[in-house]
Order: sequence, then C-alpha cells, then structure tokens
Amino acid sequence: MSIAASVVRQAKTRAEVVPSDVAPLFPQSASRKKDSESSAVHSRIDETPDPKTGAPRLWVVIPGAKSPEVYDFSRFLTHPELARFLVEGFRQWAGSVSTPTRSRRCRELNSGLGAFLSSMREELAPASIDEAFWTSFVAWLNGPRHRNGKVWQPAVRAKTLNAVKSCITALFDHPEHCEVATALMDKSGFPRNAWPGRSRKSVPTKVLSPLERHSIILASLSEVAAIRQHVHERETTLETGRTLLENARQNELGPLYRTEIGACAAMIDAAFPNKLAKRDDLYDLDPELTNAIQYKHGMLPVRRILYATFRDLVPFVLLIAIRTAFNADTILSLNWSQIRVSEDGHTITFLGVKNRSSSLQASISEDDATLDSDFPAEPGEPFALADLLRTLRLLTERTRAILSDPSHADRLFVGIPAWGSYRVRSYDHKDGPCGDGTWKFSLQKFIHDHKLKSFSLRTLRFSEGEAEWRRTGDLLAVRDRLGHHTMATTRTHYTSDGMRRESKLRVAETQVLYQRWARTEGRVDPRRQPEECRSAATPGFGCLDPFDSPRPAQRKGRLCTAYGECPICPHAQAWPQNVQAVAYYLALPKAIQDARLGRISPGHWVKKWPPILAAHTLLLGEIPLEVRTEAARFQINLKPVG
Repeated sequence: MSIAASVVRQAKTRAEVVPSDVAPLFPQSASRKKDSESSAVHSRIDETPDPKTGAPRLWVVIPGAKSPEVYDFSRFLTHPELARFLVEGFRQWAGSVSTPTRSRRCRELNSGLGAFLSSMREELAPASIDEAFWTSFVAWLNGPRHRNGKVWQPAVRAKTLNAVKSCITALFDHPEHCEVATALMDKSGFPRNAWPGRSRKSVPTKVLSPLERHSIILASLSEVAAIRQHVHERETTLETGRTLLENARQNELGPLYRTEIGACAAMIDAAFPNKLAKRDDLYDLDPELTNAIQYKHGMLPVRRILYATFRDLVPFVLLIAIRTAFNADTILSLNWSQIRVSEDGHTITFLGVKNRSSSLQASISEDDATLDSDFPAEPGEPFALADLLRTLRLLTERTRAILSDPSHADRLFVGIPAWGSYRVRSYDHKDGPCGDGTWKFSLQKFIHDHKLKSFSLRTLRFSEGEAEWRRTGDLLAVRDRLGHHTMATTRTHYTSDGMRRESKLRVAETQVLYQRWARTEGRVDPRRQPEECRSAATPGFGCLDPFDSPRPAQRKGRLCTAYGECPICPHAQAWPQNVQAVAYYLALPKAIQDARLGRISPGHWVKKWPPILAAHTLLLGEIPLEVRTEAARFQINLKPVG
C-alpha cells in the first residue's frame, strides 16, 4: 500500500506541474523538436569529390545554427551501394537526436562496420547480406580491436552492432529502401543478442557516504553564507567608490585608486557597462587605474566586486544538484525561465532537458523537513532554496549584462574567467556543459579548498538515488527521484552495492519470516506487527538475537519460533509505554489459557506455562494506568500457544 501511495502521489504532483503538452510551459523543448525536424528535412548527402585532392568522399551534412555539421563516411565507398544505403539510414536517424549522439554514432559506424568492410575485397550490396555476413562481423568484433591486442568490452561491441541496426531500422518507412531494410532485420539473420548479460554491472556504482554528502552540503552552505556577505559588502564598496570619484572630480583631485579598491571598481563599472575590460582598455582609460590594479589590488579582486567568477558558482551548482538530482548537463544548462515558484513561495519546481534526450525532467522542492534537514526549502529561512536563488541572481546580475553570447542570458550560471580568456559565458562544451574545463577546474578547486573526497555531479546524482533508497526503501521512489522512464534503468545503472546488499537482506528476512509463519501454523504472523516487533516470536515484543534463542527446542542459526514464551526470555524487549504493544500484552494471557482447552495436555501446560504467566504478570504491572486503559479499547485475539 505504501508503494502504491508513493506512486500515486508522485504521479499527481507531476501531472499538476508538468502537463502532457510541455511546449507552452517549456519553449526550449519545443525549439529542440523543431530544430530536429528541420535537420531531418534539410540534411543532405554530399558525394562531390574533394576539391583539393579529387578523391571521392561521402558526407552527411546537417545544417546548424552557427555552422553545418559534417559526418564523413568516405571509408564505406569500397562498397558504394551499401554505403549509400547505410548513409541514407544515418541521415534519417540523425534528425531526431542531439549532436553528441550523432558524433558518437558516426565514430561507431566508421570504427566498426566501416573498418570491417574495408578488409573485404568483393563489393557487397545490401540485398546480398546474409547470416554468414553477420556471423563474420560478430566474430570480427570479438577479435582483438585495440592497438595493444586487447578485445573490446561486450558493451562496446553491442553498441557498435546497434549503430548498424539504427541505420537499417530508420529506413523501414523509406519509399525506396523499406523492403531491403525490413528483409535485413527479419530474414538475413541479424544477431539479436550476441553478447548476453553485457549490461550487467561487475563494479557497483560509486556513491558518497552520508557523512561525505553532509560534508559537501556544509561546505557549500558555508561558501554561500560568505558570498551573501560579499554581495552585500560589494554594493557598499561600490557606493563608496562612486562617492570618492565624484568628490575627486568636484575638487579637481586625482582619484584614490591605490588606497580604495572601490574607486577602481566604480570607474570600470561606469566606463565599461557592456563589456569585460581588458588591461589595454584600462590603460587607455587611465594609466593610473591600470597601475593601481596591477601593482596594488590585483585584477581578480577588482573584478569580483562587479562580477561572478566561475569559482563563486560552484556551491550554488552543488546545492541545486543535490536538491534536484538532475543529470550533470541538465544542471549546468538550467535557465531562469525553467524555475517555477508557487504563489505561496513554499514550492519551487526546476524543469530541464537532458542533453541526449528531449524528454522533460522535473524536480519539485517543497518545504518538507523530512527531505533534507540540512537544506530547507521554505522562503525566509536561512540558506533556504528561495534565498539561495535570490543570492545567485544578485551575484550574477552585472555578469549577465556583459555576456559574450547573448543566448546564455537566461542561464542560471554565468561567470567571468579568472585569467586567460576574456569571454564571459555560461558552461559550454561540444559534448555537454559538464565537459567544460572551466567547470572541472572550479570543482577541483572547491574540493581542494575544503579537503573533501573527490566527486563529480554524476556521483552526486547517484548518491541522491542512494539517499532516497535509505529514506524510503522503495526503488519506485528512487526511479521518480532520478526521473527515469523505466525501472530497468534505475535497477541496472543506479543501484549501488549497498542498495543491492540491503535488497538481498530484505529478501532473506522475508523468507525466514515466511518459514516461521509456516512452522507455527500461522500463530506468528509478522504481517500485522510493527517493524520493531517482527524479530520476536510473540506479537508486541522485540528480540535482541532471534537466531540464538535460549528457549528449549530452539536451534541456533534458525529464527526463533517460541510463540508466547517471550515474557520469560532474557532476549526479549518490551515497550510498556506503547499503546499498540500493550494491546498485545493484554491479549497474551487469554492465548496461554486457551491452550488448556485441548491443544496441549494439562500436565505439559502446568509444567511449562505458569512461570511464563507469572513473568508476564510482572510486565503488566509496569504498564501505566492511562496506557492500559487506552490499549484496552482494542479487541485483539491471539491464537492459542502450544
């Protein structure tokens, strides 16, 4: 029932926040879908010879925003008919995926089937491919493919084969190639599962321990507190600098650049409101200003009064990553327009899209203390999520005005470089924002400054799944927390060694409890007992060591089945203040007396059960009157002992 309630609650919440048609709510996903459709329509195959060498070539050209994407399949031209067939399949398939996925698939095709075909002397056509060809290709994939003579991992071999499958299946609806494509998949003996068990993990997922996770949160919160103070102080410093500059102008005095860093920052802010000033720009403006910055204050401290550095952004990235459990690329590319705040301010929703997927990701943060006591969500609380976003917006306000790429103006995380490049931007890389060297360097600097164990945003995402498992013990809840479409993804890729070990323990516990239920003919039924009472053989009691019972007729290593004998057992635990437990204590004497009515012989009963009844009477005497009165309202019938 708890699992069902969890699923229903999650579904209702998501339905309220994320409608089925997400285009009006999230224009980026609609734009991405539109771009994909445009790519599929306008992409083309280029077979013109190389203008420099005259060598034949085979390209797939896909139009892009800045420059077209070119994918080279020239090595397939040793088999022209097959090459045109596969390249047309790649063109059809590539219109619905992202650029990194296209690039990766192109490499897999060239290093796999392309290399295999180049070793064949006879020209091959798609219609002549049979089971012998696929068997030879699989045998080739199983051979030594690395330069050092080692073979590829089974998962790599499967991806290489699936790259060919993607190109073929993309032609199922093609007006010219559909019949050949269907025949290749259904009649040519295409391998269906050449490497069974390839996705089974041999190394458990690496996750952070609760203490390590807690240390990251504390380190991030401490930096956010310092940055909040810095944002407040820099406004005061700037205001002081503007006043000093105005006084110097009115009194015809030289500005106090060397003694007042605020005067330097105020001058730069006034002279360069729309760009990041270089050293030459400052020298042209005022040589004294350049000398004061270079020899007295330093360029980075002056810039930090005005702008956000990428190092300043790290604690904000980490705290939002812990709250949302999003994919690393999704976190680093979040936009302000993707954040929804409820009218009462108590619920904040983050929306994002994975780099390799157009599906909407949603994370809902409520003011629920049970989610994370270290990181509250309610507005007005210190270090709350709303307060964190407010501080981040103030920190990056001026930085956003001087961005080199205006398309990043809505990004949450924008910063200036500490040195080197003068480009003011957000995190960006051809393989996704998390591949940006600026992010990697800033994170490593954060880890070094706080002497933390090395981790990444990917590790944080895995750890949040582990934390959800510890909190709920429900793999469905972990799936919802991580935003997976299928349970197989959660179970295969996001279950750590600890989660698997705990799952095995729960299965083992269920088995031994079922065995005890069967051996006692249903008298010991754990289904209706609280969690702390399931270890003991008598309802309402707990047990310190149920696998080593000192009671007669019990065997070491097996779960105790001494139903009704817990009041006299030295391993027993009792809770005379608990109303539910006391209700069972009040019902036990009747179950013991009922055993005299034919279940066991009178002699055996007199020999065994009076001492147990006496011990139980002492326990009943420890129950407070108000607890006993409340427990007596419940009518519980226990099965006879014996």
